[in-house]
Amino acid sequence: MSIHDELDRTRQALQALDQAVAGLRSRLGPHLDVLRLMDDVARCTADLRRLEEQVRAPRRQELVVIPDDDRDHGLWGAGDVDHEGLGAPGRRAP
Repeated sequence: MSIHDELDRTRQALQALDQAVAGLRSRLGPHLDVLRLMDDVARCTADLRRLEEQVRAPRRQELVVIPDDDRDHGLWGAGDVDHEGLGAPGRRAP
């Protein structure tokens, strides 16, 4: 079974759950737990819609260009990076 079939099955199950919860609301009225169920179904439906958009959208991969030219030595300060993690030259630990 493909991912699209699974998404379709999930959507149908959520629609059936939505109808069942709507039936509970018509019988019980605006009961707190029924309202919470309605919110949960709405959230699951929104999550499924976002998931469907991600699966069905073509994947665009960002191309990272690494230049072949030499690095800019000015970015590295006054040579301090040569001693990074080793302490400054001429210093001793206490």
